[in-house]
Amino acid sequence: MPKSAAQLLKEKGQCKSGRLNFESYWQTLHDFYDIEAQDVNQQYHPGNELTITQLFDSFSLEAADILASGLMNYLTPPASKWFSFRTKDPLMMESKRVLWYLKDIEAEVNHTMNNSNYYDVNPDFFKKSGVYGTSILFQEDDPFDDVRFYSIPVKSVCIVEDARGRVIEYYIDFEYTATQAVTRFGEKVHESVMKRHKESRNPEEKDTYTLYIGPNWDRNPMAMDNTNKPWIAQWIDDAHKTIIDTGGFDELPAMTHRFYKRANVVWGYSPAMKALPDVRVLNAMAKTQLRAAMKITDPPVALPDNAFLMPFNYNPRGTNYYQKDALRKDDIFPIGNYGNPAVGMDMMEYRIHRIRSQMFTDVFLAFQNVQKQMNNPEVFERIAEKMTLLGPSVGRFMSAVLDPTLNRTIGLLARRGKLPEPPDEIRENPRYEIEYVSTLARAQRNGELQALQNAMIMVGQMAQFTPDVLDKINADKAVDVTFGITGAPIQMLRDDEEVAAIRDSRRQAQAKAQEAELMGQGAAIAVDATQASKNARQAQLMAPV
Repeated sequence: MPKSAAQLLKEKGQCKSGRLNFESYWQTLHDFYDIEAQDVNQQYHPGNELTITQLFDSFSLEAADILASGLMNYLTPPASKWFSFRTKDPLMMESKRVLWYLKDIEAEVNHTMNNSNYYDVNPDFFKKSGVYGTSILFQEDDPFDDVRFYSIPVKSVCIVEDARGRVIEYYIDFEYTATQAVTRFGEKVHESVMKRHKESRNPEEKDTYTLYIGPNWDRNPMAMDNTNKPWIAQWIDDAHKTIIDTGGFDELPAMTHRFYKRANVVWGYSPAMKALPDVRVLNAMAKTQLRAAMKITDPPVALPDNAFLMPFNYNPRGTNYYQKDALRKDDIFPIGNYGNPAVGMDMMEYRIHRIRSQMFTDVFLAFQNVQKQMNNPEVFERIAEKMTLLGPSVGRFMSAVLDPTLNRTIGLLARRGKLPEPPDEIRENPRYEIEYVSTLARAQRNGELQALQNAMIMVGQMAQFTPDVLDKINADKAVDVTFGITGAPIQMLRDDEEVAAIRDSRRQAQAKAQEAELMGQGAAIAVDATQASKNARQAQLMAPV
């Protein structure tokens, strides 16, 4: 039977206890990389000035934004296609009807994603992964846009792994006022909440509700109601320890990405964590550089007195007293060791270079300082070389986030009747797999395209001496493979029946042309023979008797 509210809240409390050490770590990362987000373990009120007491240099903020934007534009670019579908059986992909069916699904999914808030949420989702190491994306059914996405703050979620390291349980905190709770749950809310709503008492007071999502171990697969879906969802009123709503999902609606994953640790680790020591040193250096510049601009001064009073004050506008007769100086003059700001700037550049490398800024800005013109193969070669550094993390993005997101979107569209009917070839087994065709994916497949080009060049060279080798090449297949690797739209390709008709028409035209040519040659021969016969008779008549 489903877990009780008390049991779920107890497990949530245990999960939060194991998260306490991470919370202080996340707060530090927030202060250096993500100041516009809500604080993790500190109280924040919307509209208050952002806390930047630890920041004396903004490069860490810039690096986090570049990492998020780079991942989004290389993996899920809003302006271009980044996914396609193919069947599990490669032989079925030779059917143009199957290809058109999969392209229709791709177009519908792409249209749905573009019309939703997916690309609005994505930058925050990628940034949370790069800064905190863990990010959670929630996808729900939307009556207007079909799907809607939410990037859940890491401080509001507790996650549980299975034996294979996959996140299968979520405890998500939500805070609602009485009015918000009534509009969300209706008459299911506690009577005290309903009373507060009706009387408009304490309109800003909020209550905490927990959404639990996990496997529905006790479901009846034959039943079709919401409570027997593969994934169960239970809304809990934390204050009154009661379950106020129960539902279910056909697919897991929450996706978790861990940038770096350690064994037996449910939470992820991030590039920002690796760069944090250098970020701290950089901000300390920036503070020192600021003081040095201020001392040069507004130096400390010395004033006459019987003797210098200790300690010396070397702060900007610091005042020191000296014995005028002994030093024989002007009445007031600047003093102090101003150091060498140029050395400080060089040291800061070194730290920025290290942060740039650890936060993959140099990967996504690889061509920022390139002056020469490069052709497409060279561009893809450079991208592929840089992207190998992100291979493990990108693989987890695809398997843990992008695959479930697209699968759930297809499921939601199918249940709404917005997908085309499958052709007969795959009606019995309509299973498919996702193929990513973004800039990153194409860069990773660049080696295949280069190998194909090299092979075709070598075969062409051999054909100059032995033309029979061309019989080994299936030109139609080579064209299909090239389009698949490059991600070019297959709408440009004709289907097999149309190609066969064109070739048959061409053969008939060639046959007719050959027949006409043969008939012309025969007529010419007949004319030549007739003329020869005339010439022979004329020669006989003109011969002397």
